[in-house]
Amino acid sequence: MGTRFITLILALSILLSCREKREIKTIEGRCIAVTTIEQNGVAEQVRKLIENGNAAVDSVKAPIIGECAKRLTLFSPESPLMNFAADALMKMAKRHSKERIDIAITNKGGLRSEINEGTITFGDIYNVFPFENTLVLLTLDGKQLWKLFEEIAKEDGEAISGAKIEMTQNGKLINATVAGKPIVPTKRYRIATSDYLSQGNDGLSTLATGIDKIEYSVTIRDLMIEYVESLDKQEVAVDADCDGRIKIVTE
Repeated sequence: MGTRFITLILALSILLSCREKREIKTIEGRCIAVTTIEQNGVAEQVRKLIENGNAAVDSVKAPIIGECAKRLTLFSPESPLMNFAADALMKMAKRHSKERIDIAITNKGGLRSEINEGTITFGDIYNVFPFENTLVLLTLDGKQLWKLFEEIAKEDGEAISGAKIEMTQNGKLINATVAGKPIVPTKRYRIATSDYLSQGNDGLSTLATGIDKIEYSVTIRDLMIEYVESLDKQEVAVDADCDGRIKIVTE
């Protein structure tokens, strides 16, 4: 028995030492629809899970919260949807903070859908504001604010409220005012924005230099919902137009 065992071990060692070395060059894969998984009724379980999940989501998104007077479209450098978002942010930031707010800014890149004419549902607002961005207040002096407006011009406009910008077609800032007045270099301006932009994202790096920063737990999306609902209680439809707050001019 001992001799046979030793012989077997030697034979396996020789075979293993003679095996050709291999290495993985590529890995291929493909998507398999969950409906093709038939073992133990998994497909049916997954289908029911998806259906129940969709139904739960739809029930949350379905309630009507207001009316929209006309379609709010999105384009640069200024659009009705951008103006709606910025003006609503301004009003709701004042309501939640009880502070004086000079300017409200949110990014057009965060507006992921448009709002159609007619009823507005929770789902409509979720589609426009799908991210969990929260409200932030911060302060910039006039020099910083001018630099911020230069960045906004380079980005071909952003959603702003409380200020007006004149810029060239190629993104050069020509003039800017706050509440109709020239920017004072030494004056401090209070700004409402999102936590995402307050970190200097989307090309607006100057916002990251702000002081007296206050962060709120309320999301921008919830502020928009609250704003639409407040208008609906007054039987007022959501409405916004381009009003020249960001204007293209020649040098």
